[in-house]
Amino acid sequence: MFWRAASLCLLLLAGCSAPTQDFNSEVVPIGNFRLGEIVPRAEAELTKGPFSRLASREDWMDALDLAFNSRFSRFEGGSYYHLGITAAGYVLAKPGIPVIGAPKSILIFTVIVLEDHTGKILTEKPHQITVIEQLSGASFLGSGFTRRREEQLTDLAQQAARATENWLRTQPWFDGPDTIVELPNNLEPSVGESATQ
Repeated sequence: MFWRAASLCLLLLAGCSAPTQDFNSEVVPIGNFRLGEIVPRAEAELTKGPFSRLASREDWMDALDLAFNSRFSRFEGGSYYHLGITAAGYVLAKPGIPVIGAPKSILIFTVIVLEDHTGKILTEKPHQITVIEQLSGASFLGSGFTRRREEQLTDLAQQAARATENWLRTQPWFDGPDTIVELPNNLEPSVGESATQ
């Protein structure tokens, strides 16, 4: 059932994959969002799909940590939010039969969002997202022919970060007031002052 749903998502997304490397464009704020911490995880029973290359839980956590920090550290809103990202299942395509059976790489993951100043988890339950590798002329043959395993991992992690940004932009959580207190560089509270406040 898990991979039947994944296959359906793959078909629906195949025609609308967005580029991940859009960092040269002007950053459009996500309300008052500023990245607190990224907590990358992978399920203890991380599901490897059929005909997939192998990637460890640590491989996924490292790739997600780098991709999400690169994307979300650009936002400088007035309130901190923490993101929990968990890889649930994947396919890293092996070489297939061109045209007829060229497989695509896929990642299924979940996101939770935590508001720093209240400690409130904003997602009622982890939000699941499915992404596929960025499509290109080379992908016509399947990335199993044209990309190393590490390149597939990196691409899917970047797609995951981009898809998460798009999803966050549809949420109502980031319209509140700023909560970060910025102290002047020459003004640091002393231990005594902190204790009496």
